[in-house]
Amino acid sequence: MISTVSNQSRRRRALRTALATAAAACLTLTACGTDTADDGGTSPVAAEQSIRFGFSSEPPPMSTTGGTASTVSYQLYGLVHRGVMMYGPDGDVIPALAESVQEVDPVTYEIALRPDLTFQDGTPITADNVQTALLHYADPANSARSYAGMQYVESVDSDGDRLATVHLSSPNSSFLEYLADPSAFIAPAEAYQADAEATIGAGPFQLESWDEGVGLTLTKYDGYDDAAAVDLDQVDVTFYPDATARVNALLSGDLDFIDYVPWESYEQISSTEGYQLDGAVGVFQSVLFNVQDGPFSDPLLRQAVAYAVNRDNSVEAGFFGHGEPLYGVPGTGRAGENLWSDDPDRARELLAEAGYDEGELTVHLLSNSTYVFLQDLGLSVQSDLEAVGFNVEFTSPDWATFTEEAVAGNYDLIVQGNIGNVQDPAAWLPVLVQPPPAANTSFGYQNDELDQALADALAATSAEEKDDALARAYAIIADDVPFASLNQRMQSYALSENVQGFTVMPGFAQPYSVNNFVDVTMATE
Repeated sequence: MISTVSNQSRRRRALRTALATAAAACLTLTACGTDTADDGGTSPVAAEQSIRFGFSSEPPPMSTTGGTASTVSYQLYGLVHRGVMMYGPDGDVIPALAESVQEVDPVTYEIALRPDLTFQDGTPITADNVQTALLHYADPANSARSYAGMQYVESVDSDGDRLATVHLSSPNSSFLEYLADPSAFIAPAEAYQADAEATIGAGPFQLESWDEGVGLTLTKYDGYDDAAAVDLDQVDVTFYPDATARVNALLSGDLDFIDYVPWESYEQISSTEGYQLDGAVGVFQSVLFNVQDGPFSDPLLRQAVAYAVNRDNSVEAGFFGHGEPLYGVPGTGRAGENLWSDDPDRARELLAEAGYDEGELTVHLLSNSTYVFLQDLGLSVQSDLEAVGFNVEFTSPDWATFTEEAVAGNYDLIVQGNIGNVQDPAAWLPVLVQPPPAANTSFGYQNDELDQALADALAATSAEEKDDALARAYAIIADDVPFASLNQRMQSYALSENVQGFTVMPGFAQPYSVNNFVDVTMATE
Protein backbone atom coordinates (compact mmCIF):
# COMPACT_ATOMS: atom_id res chain seq x y z
CA MET A 1 0.00 0.00 0.00
CA ILE A 2 1.45 3.34 -1.05
CA SER A 3 0.52 6.44 0.94
CA THR A 4 0.73 10.00 -0.29
CA VAL A 5 2.21 12.81 1.76
CA SER A 6 -0.29 13.65 4.45
CA ASN A 7 -0.20 16.43 7.02
CA GLN A 8 3.57 16.93 7.29
CA SER A 9 4.05 19.53 4.57
CA ARG A 10 1.09 21.61 5.80
CA ARG A 11 2.35 21.46 9.40
CA ARG A 12 5.78 22.66 8.31
CA ARG A 13 4.20 25.58 6.41
CA ALA A 14 1.94 26.43 9.32
CA LEU A 15 4.92 26.42 11.69
CA ARG A 16 6.94 28.68 9.38
CA THR A 17 3.97 31.05 9.08
CA ALA A 18 3.35 31.04 12.85
CA LEU A 19 6.97 31.88 13.56
CA ALA A 20 6.96 34.63 10.94
CA THR A 21 3.72 36.04 12.34
CA ALA A 22 5.12 36.04 15.88
CA ALA A 23 8.28 37.77 14.73
CA ALA A 24 6.28 40.32 12.77
CA ALA A 25 4.06 40.99 15.78
CA CYS A 26 7.15 41.72 17.91
CA LEU A 27 8.40 44.10 15.25
CA THR A 28 5.07 45.88 15.13
CA LEU A 29 4.99 46.33 18.90
CA THR A 30 8.54 47.65 18.88
CA ALA A 31 7.73 50.08 16.08
CA CYS A 32 4.73 51.38 18.03
CA GLY A 33 6.90 51.95 21.09
CA THR A 34 9.54 54.09 19.41
CA ASP A 35 10.04 56.08 16.24
CA THR A 36 13.62 54.87 15.87
CA ALA A 37 13.08 51.12 16.04
CA ASP A 38 15.32 49.04 13.79
CA ASP A 39 13.44 46.14 12.22
CA GLY A 40 16.59 44.39 11.06
CA GLY A 41 15.65 44.71 7.38
CA THR A 42 12.21 43.09 7.68
CA SER A 43 9.13 45.23 7.06
CA PRO A 44 6.60 45.26 9.91
CA VAL A 45 3.20 43.71 9.27
CA ALA A 46 0.36 46.07 8.36
CA ALA A 47 -2.47 46.30 10.87
CA GLU A 48 -5.04 45.77 8.12
CA GLN A 49 -4.22 42.65 6.15
CA SER A 50 -5.96 43.54 2.89
CA ILE A 51 -4.59 43.07 -0.62
CA ARG A 52 -5.84 44.83 -3.79
CA PHE A 53 -5.67 42.41 -6.72
CA GLY A 54 -6.11 43.39 -10.37
CA PHE A 55 -7.62 40.55 -12.41
CA SER A 56 -6.93 40.60 -16.16
CA SER A 57 -10.60 39.86 -16.87
CA GLU A 58 -13.85 39.14 -15.09
CA PRO A 59 -14.17 35.41 -14.42
CA PRO A 60 -17.33 33.56 -15.35
CA PRO A 61 -19.57 32.52 -12.46
CA MET A 62 -18.04 29.75 -10.36
CA SER A 63 -19.48 26.46 -11.53
CA THR A 64 -18.96 22.71 -11.31
CA THR A 65 -19.68 22.31 -15.01
CA GLY A 66 -17.97 23.58 -18.15
CA GLY A 67 -14.92 22.19 -19.90
CA THR A 68 -12.75 25.30 -19.96
CA ALA A 69 -11.23 27.47 -17.29
CA SER A 70 -9.14 30.60 -17.57
CA THR A 71 -6.34 31.94 -15.40
CA VAL A 72 -8.77 34.21 -13.57
CA SER A 73 -11.09 31.26 -12.89
CA TYR A 74 -8.22 29.32 -11.35
CA GLN A 75 -7.34 32.34 -9.24
CA LEU A 76 -10.86 32.62 -7.90
CA TYR A 77 -11.12 28.85 -7.30
CA GLY A 78 -7.78 28.90 -5.48
CA LEU A 79 -9.04 31.58 -3.11
CA VAL A 80 -12.58 30.34 -2.47
CA HIS A 81 -12.45 26.57 -2.95
CA ARG A 82 -10.46 23.47 -2.04
CA GLY A 83 -10.43 19.95 -3.40
CA VAL A 84 -9.27 16.65 -2.00
CA MET A 85 -5.73 17.55 -3.10
CA MET A 86 -4.09 20.81 -4.14
CA TYR A 87 -0.90 22.16 -5.67
CA GLY A 88 1.38 23.35 -2.88
CA PRO A 89 3.88 26.23 -2.82
CA ASP A 90 6.45 24.45 -4.98
CA GLY A 91 3.96 22.97 -7.44
CA ASP A 92 3.88 19.58 -5.72
CA VAL A 93 0.57 17.79 -5.16
CA ILE A 94 -0.30 17.75 -1.46
CA PRO A 95 -3.43 16.90 0.55
CA ALA A 96 -5.94 19.72 0.95
CA LEU A 97 -9.30 18.63 2.41
CA ALA A 98 -7.79 15.16 2.70
CA GLU A 99 -5.81 14.25 5.77
CA SER A 100 -4.33 11.42 3.72
CA VAL A 101 -4.87 9.54 0.48
CA GLN A 102 -3.76 5.94 0.25
CA GLU A 103 -3.34 3.91 -2.90
CA VAL A 104 -4.70 0.52 -1.84
CA ASP A 105 -3.97 -0.91 -5.29
CA PRO A 106 -3.58 0.68 -8.74
CA VAL A 107 -7.35 1.15 -9.10
CA THR A 108 -8.39 1.86 -5.49
CA TYR A 109 -7.77 5.00 -3.42
CA GLU A 110 -8.88 5.64 0.16
CA ILE A 111 -9.44 9.31 1.00
CA ALA A 112 -9.52 10.22 4.69
CA LEU A 113 -10.81 13.75 5.24
CA ARG A 114 -9.47 16.05 7.92
CA PRO A 115 -11.69 16.13 11.01
CA ASP A 116 -14.28 18.84 11.62
CA LEU A 117 -14.18 20.39 8.15
CA THR A 118 -16.97 22.81 7.23
CA PHE A 119 -18.09 24.71 4.17
CA GLN A 120 -18.31 28.49 4.35
CA ASP A 121 -22.01 28.26 5.20
CA GLY A 122 -21.14 26.24 8.31
CA THR A 123 -22.38 22.87 7.05
CA PRO A 124 -20.06 19.88 7.63
CA ILE A 125 -17.93 18.40 4.86
CA THR A 126 -18.23 14.63 4.72
CA ALA A 127 -17.27 11.78 2.45
CA ASP A 128 -20.73 12.11 0.90
CA ASN A 129 -19.64 15.47 -0.54
CA VAL A 130 -16.53 13.85 -2.03
CA GLN A 131 -18.67 11.10 -3.53
CA THR A 132 -21.10 13.59 -5.10
CA ALA A 133 -18.31 15.74 -6.50
CA LEU A 134 -16.16 13.02 -8.04
CA LEU A 135 -19.10 11.25 -9.66
CA HIS A 136 -20.28 14.60 -11.05
CA TYR A 137 -16.87 15.38 -12.58
CA ALA A 138 -16.70 11.84 -13.99
CA ASP A 139 -19.95 12.28 -15.93
CA PRO A 140 -19.22 13.46 -19.50
CA ALA A 141 -22.56 15.25 -19.60
CA ASN A 142 -21.18 17.80 -17.11
CA SER A 143 -18.20 18.79 -19.28
CA ALA A 144 -15.88 19.17 -16.29
CA ARG A 145 -12.39 20.39 -17.11
CA SER A 146 -10.99 17.58 -14.94
CA TYR A 147 -12.95 14.98 -16.95
CA ALA A 148 -9.82 13.69 -18.70
CA GLY A 149 -8.75 12.20 -15.39
CA MET A 150 -12.08 11.86 -13.62
CA GLN A 151 -13.52 9.69 -16.40
CA TYR A 152 -11.60 6.81 -14.82
CA VAL A 153 -13.76 7.03 -11.68
CA GLU A 154 -16.05 4.01 -11.78
CA SER A 155 -17.61 4.32 -8.32
CA VAL A 156 -17.10 6.03 -4.97
CA ASP A 157 -18.01 4.50 -1.61
CA SER A 158 -18.72 6.78 1.36
CA ASP A 159 -18.94 5.89 5.03
CA GLY A 160 -21.03 9.03 5.56
CA ASP A 161 -18.32 10.54 7.73
CA ARG A 162 -14.65 11.01 6.77
CA LEU A 163 -13.72 8.05 4.54
CA ALA A 164 -14.34 7.84 0.80
CA THR A 165 -13.07 4.94 -1.31
CA VAL A 166 -12.59 5.61 -5.02
CA HIS A 167 -12.61 2.77 -7.54
CA LEU A 168 -11.10 3.42 -10.97
CA SER A 169 -11.95 1.53 -14.14
CA SER A 170 -8.22 1.17 -14.91
CA PRO A 171 -4.95 2.47 -13.45
CA ASN A 172 -4.26 6.18 -13.87
CA SER A 173 -0.89 7.34 -12.59
CA SER A 174 -2.04 10.99 -12.76
CA PHE A 175 -5.21 10.59 -10.71
CA LEU A 176 -3.93 12.53 -7.70
CA GLU A 177 -2.96 15.41 -9.99
CA TYR A 178 -6.52 15.57 -11.29
CA LEU A 179 -7.78 15.66 -7.71
CA ALA A 180 -5.57 18.76 -7.30
CA ASP A 181 -7.02 20.59 -10.32
CA PRO A 182 -8.56 23.75 -8.78
CA SER A 183 -11.71 23.19 -10.87
CA ALA A 184 -12.21 19.77 -9.17
CA PHE A 185 -13.20 21.39 -5.89
CA ILE A 186 -15.55 19.93 -3.30
CA ALA A 187 -18.70 22.00 -2.75
CA PRO A 188 -22.11 21.55 -1.08
CA ALA A 189 -24.47 19.19 -2.90
CA GLU A 190 -26.54 22.07 -4.28
CA ALA A 191 -23.59 23.23 -6.39
CA TYR A 192 -23.84 20.08 -8.54
CA GLN A 193 -27.41 20.72 -9.63
CA ALA A 194 -28.16 22.01 -13.12
CA ASP A 195 -27.28 25.68 -13.66
CA ALA A 196 -26.20 26.13 -10.04
CA GLU A 197 -23.42 28.52 -9.07
CA ALA A 198 -20.73 27.31 -6.70
CA THR A 199 -20.36 30.36 -4.48
CA ILE A 200 -19.91 28.40 -1.23
CA GLY A 201 -16.51 26.76 -0.88
CA ALA A 202 -14.12 25.29 1.65
CA GLY A 203 -11.16 27.54 0.88
CA PRO A 204 -9.42 30.27 2.87
CA PHE A 205 -11.58 33.15 1.56
CA GLN A 206 -15.33 33.51 1.12
CA LEU A 207 -17.22 35.61 -1.41
CA GLU A 208 -18.73 38.72 0.19
CA SER A 209 -19.85 40.65 -2.90
CA TRP A 210 -19.53 40.67 -6.69
CA ASP A 211 -20.12 43.89 -8.63
CA GLU A 212 -20.53 42.75 -12.22
CA GLY A 213 -18.05 44.40 -14.55
CA VAL A 214 -16.22 46.08 -11.67
CA GLY A 215 -14.82 43.66 -9.10
CA LEU A 216 -15.47 41.42 -6.13
CA THR A 217 -14.59 41.21 -2.45
CA LEU A 218 -13.40 38.16 -0.55
CA THR A 219 -12.95 37.92 3.21
CA LYS A 220 -11.06 35.41 5.32
CA TYR A 221 -13.06 32.32 6.27
CA ASP A 222 -12.32 31.70 9.93
CA GLY A 223 -13.59 28.12 9.64
CA TYR A 224 -10.92 27.22 7.08
CA ASP A 225 -8.95 24.21 8.26
CA ASP A 226 -5.64 26.11 8.35
CA ALA A 227 -7.10 29.55 9.14
CA ALA A 228 -4.53 30.30 11.86
CA ALA A 229 -1.78 30.29 9.21
CA VAL A 230 -3.60 32.75 6.92
CA ASP A 231 -2.71 36.41 7.56
CA LEU A 232 -4.79 38.12 4.89
CA ASP A 233 -8.18 39.30 6.09
CA GLN A 234 -9.51 40.55 2.77
CA VAL A 235 -8.87 40.31 -0.97
CA ASP A 236 -10.30 43.20 -2.99
CA VAL A 237 -10.41 42.27 -6.68
CA THR A 238 -10.85 44.80 -9.48
CA PHE A 239 -11.30 43.72 -13.09
CA TYR A 240 -8.78 45.36 -15.45
CA PRO A 241 -9.11 43.80 -18.92
CA ASP A 242 -6.94 46.56 -20.41
CA ALA A 243 -3.31 45.50 -19.78
CA THR A 244 -1.89 49.03 -19.83
CA ALA A 245 -4.50 50.25 -17.35
CA ARG A 246 -3.75 47.27 -15.11
CA VAL A 247 -0.02 48.03 -15.05
CA ASN A 248 -0.62 51.74 -14.47
CA ALA A 249 -2.98 50.98 -11.58
CA LEU A 250 -0.26 48.92 -9.94
CA LEU A 251 2.52 51.46 -10.42
CA SER A 252 0.30 54.35 -9.26
CA GLY A 253 -0.44 52.55 -5.99
CA ASP A 254 -4.09 51.71 -6.69
CA LEU A 255 -3.30 47.98 -6.70
CA ASP A 256 -0.89 45.74 -4.82
CA PHE A 257 -0.85 42.75 -7.17
CA ILE A 258 -1.75 42.02 -10.81
CA ASP A 259 -1.86 38.95 -12.99
CA TYR A 260 -0.98 38.43 -16.67
CA VAL A 261 1.68 41.13 -16.98
CA PRO A 262 2.14 42.11 -20.66
CA TRP A 263 5.65 41.22 -21.84
CA GLU A 264 6.30 44.72 -23.13
CA SER A 265 5.85 46.03 -19.55
CA TYR A 266 8.40 43.74 -17.89
CA GLU A 267 11.25 46.23 -18.05
CA GLN A 268 9.09 49.12 -16.88
CA ILE A 269 7.93 47.23 -13.78
CA SER A 270 11.26 45.64 -12.89
CA SER A 271 13.02 49.01 -13.12
CA THR A 272 10.46 50.79 -10.90
CA GLU A 273 11.51 50.98 -7.27
CA GLY A 274 9.16 49.16 -4.92
CA TYR A 275 7.78 46.70 -7.48
CA GLN A 276 8.82 43.30 -8.79
CA LEU A 277 7.92 40.56 -11.23
CA ASP A 278 7.44 36.94 -10.22
CA GLY A 279 6.80 34.44 -13.00
CA ALA A 280 7.55 31.09 -14.59
CA VAL A 281 7.55 29.55 -18.04
CA GLY A 282 4.61 27.25 -18.59
CA VAL A 283 2.29 27.82 -21.55
CA PHE A 284 3.90 26.54 -24.73
CA GLN A 285 3.32 27.64 -28.31
CA SER A 286 3.52 25.36 -31.32
CA VAL A 287 2.69 25.06 -35.00
CA LEU A 288 -0.34 22.85 -35.63
CA PHE A 289 -1.35 21.25 -38.90
CA ASN A 290 -4.33 20.23 -40.98
CA VAL A 291 -3.39 16.57 -41.24
CA GLN A 292 -6.65 15.45 -42.84
CA ASP A 293 -6.64 17.60 -45.99
CA GLY A 294 -3.85 19.26 -47.88
CA PRO A 295 -0.06 18.96 -48.03
CA PHE A 296 0.57 18.41 -44.32
CA SER A 297 -1.00 14.98 -44.43
CA ASP A 298 2.59 14.09 -45.38
CA PRO A 299 4.73 13.78 -42.20
CA LEU A 300 7.83 14.75 -44.20
CA LEU A 301 6.41 18.25 -44.63
CA ARG A 302 5.50 18.44 -40.94
CA GLN A 303 9.09 17.49 -40.14
CA ALA A 304 10.29 20.21 -42.53
CA VAL A 305 8.35 22.80 -40.50
CA ALA A 306 9.77 21.45 -37.22
CA TYR A 307 13.30 22.02 -38.54
CA ALA A 308 12.58 25.28 -40.40
CA VAL A 309 11.36 27.42 -37.49
CA ASN A 310 13.82 29.63 -35.62
CA ARG A 311 12.77 29.24 -32.02
CA ASP A 312 14.97 31.96 -30.57
CA ASN A 313 13.46 34.42 -33.03
CA SER A 314 9.98 33.28 -32.03
CA VAL A 315 10.65 34.17 -28.37
CA GLU A 316 11.74 37.65 -29.42
CA ALA A 317 8.85 38.10 -31.84
CA GLY A 318 6.07 37.01 -29.52
CA PHE A 319 7.32 37.84 -26.03
CA PHE A 320 10.05 40.47 -26.23
CA GLY A 321 12.55 37.76 -25.32
CA HIS A 322 10.68 36.69 -22.18
CA GLY A 323 10.48 32.95 -22.71
CA GLU A 324 12.50 29.92 -23.73
CA PRO A 325 12.86 28.06 -27.05
CA LEU A 326 11.24 24.62 -27.05
CA TYR A 327 12.39 21.73 -29.24
CA GLY A 328 9.99 19.00 -28.17
CA VAL A 329 7.50 18.15 -25.42
CA PRO A 330 7.64 20.58 -22.46
CA GLY A 331 8.33 19.40 -18.94
CA THR A 332 9.82 16.08 -20.02
CA GLY A 333 13.54 16.72 -19.56
CA ARG A 334 16.11 15.22 -21.88
CA ALA A 335 13.79 12.35 -22.82
CA GLY A 336 11.27 14.44 -24.72
CA GLU A 337 12.35 18.07 -24.93
CA ASN A 338 14.96 17.65 -27.70
CA LEU A 339 13.10 16.10 -30.62
CA TRP A 340 13.99 18.67 -33.29
CA SER A 341 16.47 21.48 -33.89
CA ASP A 342 16.65 24.75 -35.80
CA ASP A 343 18.10 23.38 -39.04
CA PRO A 344 16.98 25.14 -42.25
CA ASP A 345 19.18 22.92 -44.42
CA ARG A 346 17.47 19.82 -43.08
CA ALA A 347 14.11 21.51 -43.72
CA ARG A 348 15.03 22.08 -47.35
CA GLU A 349 16.08 18.44 -47.70
CA LEU A 350 12.75 17.27 -46.29
CA LEU A 351 10.83 19.56 -48.60
CA ALA A 352 12.68 18.00 -51.52
CA GLU A 353 12.09 14.46 -50.20
CA ALA A 354 8.38 15.27 -50.13
CA GLY A 355 8.61 16.05 -53.86
CA TYR A 356 8.60 19.86 -53.90
CA ASP A 357 11.09 22.31 -55.36
CA GLU A 358 11.69 25.56 -53.51
CA GLY A 359 8.86 27.99 -54.21
CA GLU A 360 6.54 25.30 -55.61
CA LEU A 361 4.32 24.65 -52.59
CA THR A 362 1.93 27.32 -51.28
CA VAL A 363 0.37 26.85 -47.83
CA HIS A 364 -2.16 28.82 -45.78
CA LEU A 365 -1.08 29.93 -42.29
CA LEU A 366 -4.06 31.02 -40.17
CA SER A 367 -3.45 33.32 -37.21
CA ASN A 368 -5.58 35.86 -35.34
CA SER A 369 -5.44 39.59 -34.70
CA THR A 370 -7.00 39.54 -31.23
CA TYR A 371 -3.95 38.10 -29.49
CA VAL A 372 -1.12 40.12 -30.97
CA PHE A 373 1.59 37.78 -29.68
CA LEU A 374 0.08 34.88 -31.65
CA GLN A 375 -0.10 37.07 -34.73
CA ASP A 376 3.55 38.03 -34.28
CA LEU A 377 4.51 34.38 -33.83
CA GLY A 378 2.64 33.58 -37.04
CA LEU A 379 4.59 36.23 -38.92
CA SER A 380 7.85 34.82 -37.53
CA VAL A 381 6.91 31.31 -38.69
CA GLN A 382 5.90 32.67 -42.10
CA SER A 383 9.35 34.22 -42.51
CA ASP A 384 11.11 31.00 -41.47
CA LEU A 385 9.09 28.83 -43.85
CA GLU A 386 9.58 31.16 -46.78
CA ALA A 387 13.33 31.12 -46.10
CA VAL A 388 13.46 27.35 -46.78
CA GLY A 389 11.23 27.30 -49.87
CA PHE A 390 7.56 27.40 -48.82
CA ASN A 391 5.18 30.03 -50.16
CA VAL A 392 3.00 31.16 -47.26
CA GLU A 393 -0.36 32.90 -47.45
CA PHE A 394 -0.97 34.56 -44.08
CA THR A 395 -4.43 35.48 -42.77
CA SER A 396 -5.23 36.92 -39.33
CA PRO A 397 -8.94 37.40 -38.54
CA ASP A 398 -10.40 38.16 -35.11
CA TRP A 399 -10.44 35.48 -32.43
CA ALA A 400 -14.04 34.34 -33.01
CA THR A 401 -13.45 33.86 -36.73
CA PHE A 402 -10.10 32.20 -36.11
CA THR A 403 -11.66 29.71 -33.71
CA GLU A 404 -14.46 28.88 -36.16
CA GLU A 405 -12.01 28.39 -39.02
CA ALA A 406 -9.58 26.36 -36.93
CA VAL A 407 -12.23 23.94 -35.64
CA ALA A 408 -13.47 23.47 -39.23
CA GLY A 409 -9.94 22.77 -40.49
CA ASN A 410 -9.91 25.71 -42.91
CA TYR A 411 -6.13 26.12 -42.83
CA ASP A 412 -2.86 24.33 -43.51
CA LEU A 413 -1.02 25.60 -40.43
CA ILE A 414 -1.88 27.57 -37.30
CA VAL A 415 0.14 28.81 -34.33
CA GLN A 416 -1.46 28.23 -30.94
CA GLY A 417 -0.72 28.07 -27.24
CA ASN A 418 -1.39 25.12 -24.96
CA ILE A 419 -0.97 24.16 -21.33
CA GLY A 420 -1.72 20.92 -19.51
CA ASN A 421 -3.98 21.05 -16.49
CA VAL A 422 -1.72 18.42 -14.92
CA GLN A 423 2.04 17.92 -15.08
CA ASP A 424 2.16 14.31 -16.29
CA PRO A 425 2.65 14.19 -20.10
CA ALA A 426 0.92 10.82 -20.22
CA ALA A 427 -2.22 12.62 -19.05
CA TRP A 428 -2.15 15.92 -20.94
CA LEU A 429 -0.61 14.86 -24.26
CA PRO A 430 -3.68 12.84 -25.32
CA VAL A 431 -5.74 16.05 -25.19
CA LEU A 432 -3.36 17.57 -27.75
CA VAL A 433 -2.95 14.61 -30.13
CA GLN A 434 -6.36 12.92 -30.08
CA PRO A 435 -9.82 13.92 -31.39
CA PRO A 436 -12.22 15.71 -31.19
CA PRO A 437 -11.28 18.73 -33.35
CA ALA A 438 -10.40 21.88 -31.43
CA ALA A 439 -8.81 25.24 -32.12
CA ASN A 440 -5.66 24.15 -30.28
CA THR A 441 -5.06 20.71 -31.84
CA SER A 442 -3.96 19.56 -35.28
CA PHE A 443 -7.02 18.98 -37.45
CA GLY A 444 -7.65 15.32 -38.28
CA TYR A 445 -4.58 13.97 -36.49
CA GLN A 446 -4.77 10.34 -35.37
CA ASN A 447 -1.98 7.88 -34.58
CA ASP A 448 -3.02 4.63 -32.93
CA GLU A 449 0.56 3.70 -31.95
CA LEU A 450 1.00 7.02 -30.18
CA ASP A 451 -2.36 6.64 -28.44
CA GLN A 452 -1.33 3.19 -27.20
CA ALA A 453 2.05 4.39 -25.95
CA LEU A 454 0.40 7.19 -23.96
CA ALA A 455 -2.24 4.81 -22.61
CA ASP A 456 0.50 2.42 -21.50
CA ALA A 457 2.33 5.28 -19.77
CA LEU A 458 -0.79 6.38 -17.94
CA ALA A 459 -1.57 2.85 -16.78
CA ALA A 460 2.01 2.03 -15.77
CA THR A 461 2.48 0.84 -12.20
CA SER A 462 6.23 1.41 -12.06
CA ALA A 463 8.51 4.28 -13.03
CA GLU A 464 10.42 2.04 -15.42
CA GLU A 465 7.26 1.00 -17.27
CA LYS A 466 6.15 4.61 -17.51
CA ASP A 467 9.51 5.86 -18.80
CA ASP A 468 9.64 3.12 -21.44
CA ALA A 469 6.14 3.92 -22.69
CA LEU A 470 6.83 7.65 -22.78
CA ALA A 471 10.08 7.07 -24.69
CA ARG A 472 8.03 5.25 -27.36
CA ALA A 473 5.61 8.15 -27.46
CA TYR A 474 8.36 10.77 -27.86
CA ALA A 475 9.97 8.80 -30.70
CA ILE A 476 6.64 8.71 -32.53
CA ILE A 477 6.11 12.44 -31.98
CA ALA A 478 9.60 13.20 -33.34
CA ASP A 479 8.87 11.35 -36.60
CA ASP A 480 5.16 12.00 -37.05
CA VAL A 481 5.12 15.61 -35.76
CA PRO A 482 1.53 16.10 -34.54
CA PHE A 483 2.76 19.56 -33.49
CA ALA A 484 6.01 21.49 -33.96
CA SER A 485 6.99 23.19 -30.71
CA LEU A 486 8.18 26.78 -30.77
CA ASN A 487 8.66 28.09 -27.24
CA GLN A 488 7.42 28.43 -23.69
CA ARG A 489 6.42 31.91 -22.66
CA MET A 490 7.11 33.56 -19.35
CA GLN A 491 3.87 34.30 -17.49
CA SER A 492 4.32 36.73 -14.63
CA TYR A 493 2.57 38.43 -11.77
CA ALA A 494 3.65 41.91 -10.67
CA LEU A 495 3.47 43.02 -7.07
CA SER A 496 4.31 45.77 -4.68
CA GLU A 497 7.17 45.18 -2.25
CA ASN A 498 4.53 45.29 0.50
CA VAL A 499 3.28 41.90 -0.69
CA GLN A 500 5.44 39.37 1.13
CA GLY A 501 5.47 35.57 1.08
CA PHE A 502 4.04 35.02 -2.41
CA THR A 503 5.71 32.36 -4.59
CA VAL A 504 5.03 31.32 -8.16
CA MET A 505 4.57 27.65 -8.97
CA PRO A 506 6.69 26.20 -11.78
CA GLY A 507 5.69 24.87 -15.19
CA PHE A 508 2.08 24.00 -15.90
CA ALA A 509 1.19 24.72 -12.26
CA GLN A 510 1.91 28.44 -12.75
CA PRO A 511 -1.80 29.40 -13.20
CA TYR A 512 -2.51 27.84 -9.79
CA SER A 513 -0.04 30.10 -7.95
CA VAL A 514 -2.75 32.13 -6.22
CA ASN A 515 -3.22 29.05 -4.00
CA ASN A 516 -0.17 30.54 -2.26
CA PHE A 517 -2.09 33.59 -1.01
CA VAL A 518 -2.43 31.58 2.20
CA ASP A 519 1.24 32.48 2.78
CA VAL A 520 0.98 36.18 1.90
CA THR A 521 1.45 38.95 4.44
CA MET A 522 1.02 42.67 3.76
CA ALA A 523 3.77 44.86 5.17
CA THR A 524 3.46 48.53 6.06
CA GLU A 525 4.68 51.21 3.67
